[in-house]
Formats: sequence, C-alpha cells, structure tokens
Amino acid sequence: MDYLSHPEESKDKNYSKERQQIRQELRRQDNQTKKMGGVVDWNYLLNHVDSF
Repeated sequence: MDYLSHPEESKDKNYSKERQQIRQELRRQDNQTKKMGGVVDWNYLLNHVDSF
C-alpha cells in the first residue's frame, strides 16, 4: 500500500531491506506494464494479497 502513496525510489531508504526489494519489484513491474500500455489493477492486488 505504501508504494502507491509514495512510489518514488528515493522513499525506499525509509523501509527495511526486505520492503525495499518488494518496492523495487513493484516499481519494475509497474513501469514494465505502463511501457506496454497497460495498467496494474492495484485494487485487485491489494484485495487479494492476503490470500497468497
């Protein structure tokens, strides 16, 4: 959820190493999807993250 509020890479330093890696991966996937003209369905991801 915090990635959506502050997606900037400069904010990563405020988080643990594990969360930094997660944020980097989310950013990579978000940018890749945007380059392909798509949009990440954040509502779906946020609502289903606990089911994994």
